[in-house]
Amino acid sequence: MGRGQAAALGRRDAVLYLVAAALGSFGLGVASFYLNFLYRALGFDEFAIGLLAGAQAIGVVAGALPAAVFTRGRSRRAAILLGGTVTGVGIFGILVSSALFPLLGSAMLVGFGGIIASSSGAALLADATVAARRATRFGQQIALGTTAAFLSSVIAGALATPVSALLGARPDDALVLRALVASGGIIAAASIAPVLAIRAIPVGRHTLEAPTRNDLVRRFIIIEVLFGFGAGSFLPFLNLFFADRYGVPFSALGLLLGVLAVAGSIGALLHGRFVAARIGAIPSVVLVETLSLPFALVAAFTGALPIAVAALAARHFLMFGASGTVNAFQLSSFTPAERAGANAVFALAWSAANAVGAILSGAIRAQLGPGGFTANIVTLVVAYGFAALLTWRLFARHAPSGDVDRGVTFA
Repeated sequence: MGRGQAAALGRRDAVLYLVAAALGSFGLGVASFYLNFLYRALGFDEFAIGLLAGAQAIGVVAGALPAAVFTRGRSRRAAILLGGTVTGVGIFGILVSSALFPLLGSAMLVGFGGIIASSSGAALLADATVAARRATRFGQQIALGTTAAFLSSVIAGALATPVSALLGARPDDALVLRALVASGGIIAAASIAPVLAIRAIPVGRHTLEAPTRNDLVRRFIIIEVLFGFGAGSFLPFLNLFFADRYGVPFSALGLLLGVLAVAGSIGALLHGRFVAARIGAIPSVVLVETLSLPFALVAAFTGALPIAVAALAARHFLMFGASGTVNAFQLSSFTPAERAGANAVFALAWSAANAVGAILSGAIRAQLGPGGFTANIVTLVVAYGFAALLTWRLFARHAPSGDVDRGVTFA
């Protein structure tokens, strides 16, 4: 293009990224379904499994600055491709390692690459969508991701028996679990195809005034830390929760996790279009976050599997519903030049707290056994409750104003 002409990402690019993200979520969902069981088959205890879950979050922390810096003067597509490549290297490392330290390093690479790809992907969706439709667009992304998670959970759970028969080993044998994780990694790698079709348009450079930008970042970080710590205390171990507390086998476990994913998908589709559009972003977010807390407490204390599943499904419906609106609200508060960096910083805060929560969670269960899951969920409830309260206090009067540069001028 000539000087003075502008090009901007549009609906086609957003749709291509949504397809890539859904495919990647499906593949990584299959892989992550069996990761904790693979770690256990390799002889690691609950504390070590907590460390490995935390290592991925630490990788996100380490990748936050590169995720922000790499996007300067480059396209969203280039950053997504780089992040996907690093993630693939990390998955390969997990597949070929048996010792704790190489596994920790590989898990960190998964998080490192993931934050680079996801930060630029989130920024791409914001850039390619007008402000009025962003909550709906991010809701669609979350819905596709959770639907992919449903399919991956159901399919992954059903794969254990035929793969174990093919390899002549038990379903919980490390060889079988490695093969299952590898199959997910291969599927995730196929997401490169739609990414390559996204237009390579460099990101604009306009930014907010530093005091305004820095104040917003600080306020959002407080919320992310609380949510990250609460989530890390329980959500990485949902598969172990059902397997250890209720004795759910792999085949049924996939279906149960799929039910939770579908509930989250429905919530994500409905919230931005029907709730946030009517009562506003912050009131709608705080409302559903608060309503989710009693359902989490029911899951913490019930001894009945159907009640636990129903309660967690309701929690997922509400929390995933709020997630798309939160993402749109955050990124709409920053200019295109700042969005990937802001997203990375928030992911850094969330993941650092998530790592602490996951490690503490593993230590608690190492001491208390399956009963430790009750303490894990109560920790989540307390952290989420404070997060909802502070979301209202810090952002009730904030109006996002980051859409100052919708195009990129070429020389």
